[in-house]
Amino acid sequence: MKIAIIGNGILGMMSARAWLYANPNAEISLIGPSDRPGSATRAAAAMLNSFTELEGDSLKTDLDRFKFDLSRAATAVWPEVFQEICHGSEITYGFGTYVLNNAATDDLDDENFAAVERFCQEYDEPHEIVAPRDIPNYHPDSRHRALKAIYLKREGWVNPKQFLDKLTDTVRSNPNARLIDAQAVTLVSKNGALSHITLDNGETIEADQFILCNGASLTKLLESLKEQLPVQRLFYGVGMSIELQSKDNVHTHCVRTTNRGLACGVYSVPYGKDRTLVGASNYISPWPLNHGHAGSAYTLLKSAMDQINSHFSRASLVNVNVGWRPTTSDTYPLFGRTSLNNLWILGGTKRDGFHLSPIICRDLVSAMSGQDIDPRYSQLAPERKLIRNISREAAIAKAVRHQINASYQHDFVPARNRMVEQLKQSIQFDLETLHDKLGATDWGIPPELVDMYRYGHIPA
Repeated sequence: MKIAIIGNGILGMMSARAWLYANPNAEISLIGPSDRPGSATRAAAAMLNSFTELEGDSLKTDLDRFKFDLSRAATAVWPEVFQEICHGSEITYGFGTYVLNNAATDDLDDENFAAVERFCQEYDEPHEIVAPRDIPNYHPDSRHRALKAIYLKREGWVNPKQFLDKLTDTVRSNPNARLIDAQAVTLVSKNGALSHITLDNGETIEADQFILCNGASLTKLLESLKEQLPVQRLFYGVGMSIELQSKDNVHTHCVRTTNRGLACGVYSVPYGKDRTLVGASNYISPWPLNHGHAGSAYTLLKSAMDQINSHFSRASLVNVNVGWRPTTSDTYPLFGRTSLNNLWILGGTKRDGFHLSPIICRDLVSAMSGQDIDPRYSQLAPERKLIRNISREAAIAKAVRHQINASYQHDFVPARNRMVEQLKQSIQFDLETLHDKLGATDWGIPPELVDMYRYGHIPA
């Protein structure tokens, strides 16, 4: 059995690992540039979150519950993954996440904090209400201090660069795995199957089965096929994180706010002996951006200093990481076989790919091997129609809430009149007009993709 894996990020590497477990005699070719340009993993904090990412409406559908089941399953297996991959190394990882409820934005934070607590109770997830002043190394500006906090001991983090490098070495050490430092440029099909792929170094790779998991660049590579597969477009969720160095302010746990403003809020995570990573920004783009926005860096640093640790102002700014979170046109992942019967796709995982990787890569390999997997995966088939499971009214209401919330994160100080009310009305009118223009009467635009619809990057 010859397996070609296109993409050497976390999903590609964990798929190779899963194949080598499932079939030690399989010959694995894993293709991707060694410097991994645009890698979502290398720009991530690699927070291993299930509950801390939840919002009030997160589990509104059966599909959302299925995704959450996958996330909880991943939480359960990460300790043994760390034991296997990180044993004997100096990789920074651990468990324990503090979630803050502060007044830096508006009351959307209150709702999402209450949702995290409610879902923890519903699923019997171990958690503890803590006094914010007892959080290790938590020194916010007084005006932005949290009034509530919750501690989830099973939700963790890992330095993703260290982990991915060690995982790469582990896969490379297997004699049946070949890592190819090149970019796939063309997919070539014949008689209803993928025949081979060509690389930018002139090499041709043939295989019995292929996995396409090259992140946000997946759509561009699919366009090289003679026949166009009906796979929805992926976008570049441009994210930025900032690495700080300070011996005096090293965090021992993840400290973060709730999700807010169409992103995951502000966070800090341990990143090494004297390093802390703060994040994160998010900007959905139809094309790759190699550098983050200066405004995003400003907001990120200011939010981290105001809301988590004012001493970060004295830290050294070591590195700015930029990566592309692969985001589908309906915001749900792609998983499974395509109409080319030996081509499988795994992608569109947004900011969940690292956390979910032990489970979804294992299950993909099981499906490729002819084994039964959870039938709910069929809802994520790569050639599905767009999932439109949010109503027009709910989508508009959520977009208004998140845009106002995001404004507060960007130093919005409204006048003491009806400004906020008028701004909400203006945003709502704009969104209703856009929905009317697109004929979206019985479905709603996912709030994070409003501009992709507005400028025609997703056809109605």
